[in-house]
Amino acid sequence: MKNRVNYLIILSLGIVLNWTFLSASIAQTEPLGPLMSVTEFTIKPGHEMQFREGVKAWKACYLQNKGDWTWRLWQRQQGEGSVFVLASDMANWAEMDKTDESGKSCQDLARTLINPHIEKATSHVTRFQLGISKTTPLTEDMIRVSFYDLDPQNGHKLMEVVKEVEGIRKSAGLATRGYWYQWQTGGPESPSFHHVLPFKDYAAMDIIQEAVWQTVEKNAGKAKRDELQAAFRSSLQNTWNYIYTLDKDLSRPSK
Repeated sequence: MKNRVNYLIILSLGIVLNWTFLSASIAQTEPLGPLMSVTEFTIKPGHEMQFREGVKAWKACYLQNKGDWTWRLWQRQQGEGSVFVLASDMANWAEMDKTDESGKSCQDLARTLINPHIEKATSHVTRFQLGISKTTPLTEDMIRVSFYDLDPQNGHKLMEVVKEVEGIRKSAGLATRGYWYQWQTGGPESPSFHHVLPFKDYAAMDIIQEAVWQTVEKNAGKAKRDELQAAFRSSLQNTWNYIYTLDKDLSRPSK
């Protein structure tokens, strides 16, 4: 995995990763979930078409060379500029040690056809959170991703609240709706967690569902709702969200 990412991203795009591990302030009570390597590309203004064609050429080369790496390339739908997010699953950190000869064969294409159209790239690694996330794989082509930057003093409360809320929802017979990830690496402005909520399409976002705090109040009472809601809010320093759509032409989610 390391060399796959290196040849597509680091060598080809000239990116130097400076990852800083988050402090282990939150106790690990669940088995470790798999990792995900993620790189966010900000495309130069007016260069989106060239970037897309470059990735298509690299993908065609990689498949022709029988590469076995799989990835998803998502395009952000809101916010400043044109942004794509490359996401690839890893079973563990050891995958970063693997080499990828197929990636080596195509690195010149990435260097000449992709790199010139990228303004900035930021890479990090996240870990899937078992127990509080959906157990079925993500298959939808649209996701809303909420990012959570923890408060330095009360940040530990976030996962405590999430686990208790999910427990209440499960007791009420409600299925878990999304996927939680904890950031393992990142810069000073990186969040600590993010939550992925999948949708079939934009129309699916118009379907009104019972809000989380409504469920808590209905099944655990208003006092418990107020308690958990206050703890949740106190745990956060900042939060934001974006919608992303899967670019199928530029992705290879499975072999």
